Amino acid sequence: MNEQEKLRLLDANRPPSLDSMNFRSVKLDSSKEIAILEFEAVPEFCHSEAQIVQGGFVTGMMDASMALLLIGLLDFKFNPVSLDINVSFLEPAHPGMLYAESKVLRLGKSIAYMSSTLTQEGTIVASATSTVKLIPITKKPL
Repeated sequence: MNEQEKLRLLDANRPPSLDSMNFRSVKLDSSKEIAILEFEAVPEFCHSEAQIVQGGFVTGMMDASMALLLIGLLDFKFNPVSLDINVSFLEPAHPGMLYAESKVLRLGKSIAYMSSTLTQEGTIVASATSTVKLIPITKKPL
């Protein structure tokens, strides 16, 4: 299965939580072990008059990007379950388009170490690292 087919399958089988974050797959590069996902933050995601996106949404965007990278990279054979996620909020995110770029730092048989950055208008607004447990699945896809 090529990367465009994997992206179509990921999009077609996305969980409703990604719909609520206005998700779209942009890129999957198995050779470089990276994925880029697009999200649209809306004012309802914000916590203040300054229209700052609440940190849970920011975290969810990067977490989803890391998980979908693993799902596609491992040919839909594993369900990635986050064991931990460490997020650094570097700049405020505002309503509009955000891009999560995730990559594999190390991939073992049952554990993956991941990283992600979230950008808006070319500025990194947050970064994250995560330890992920790979749970084999029998139902495919997803």
